[in-house]
Amino acid sequence: MQYKDILTHNQVIEIIEFILSDSNNELYESYSEMGKEIIKFKDLNHFENYLSNAITNNLRKLSIGIYNSKSKGKFFISKIELNPKFCKGNTFRYRIDGWAIIFINLILNSNKIEFRVSVNTKKRAEKWFEIKSEFGNPELWEWKNVEIITRKIIHKIKTTHNNSLAK
Repeated sequence: MQYKDILTHNQVIEIIEFILSDSNNELYESYSEMGKEIIKFKDLNHFENYLSNAITNNLRKLSIGIYNSKSKGKFFISKIELNPKFCKGNTFRYRIDGWAIIFINLILNSNKIEFRVSVNTKKRAEKWFEIKSEFGNPELWEWKNVEIITRKIIHKIKTTHNNSLAK
């Protein structure tokens, strides 16, 4: 399941606030910076500071992931070994892993942000299970819950965007 839209900075914050309003949702960086631990966002203010810092430092893309504890499944953080020769001396970074993590990619442009939502389907996870067996059995996930959460996020994006167009 995928969706994308163009939003303002304030609309992005509104969507993230909506996501964090569900106490079962945990919001993480998808990949840590090289040589650093992965960030788990404690609250909306923490995310706002992260986004503002990215914009100030002219980053072009942010990738975050949502894990909802009611979705169950196998969610974990993997350490990726890096070749320091090609990574400014860094030897590692981390990423979040799991079949049904809901990913949000933010493409940062001057005053607009492309907001992309994507998540695996049960069918896709089953197809890739033999190749990515470390992710565990896709049957461990509550796929209906994953779909409901993703659809709620997409609906919130659509209504947030449409409400701004009506003003």
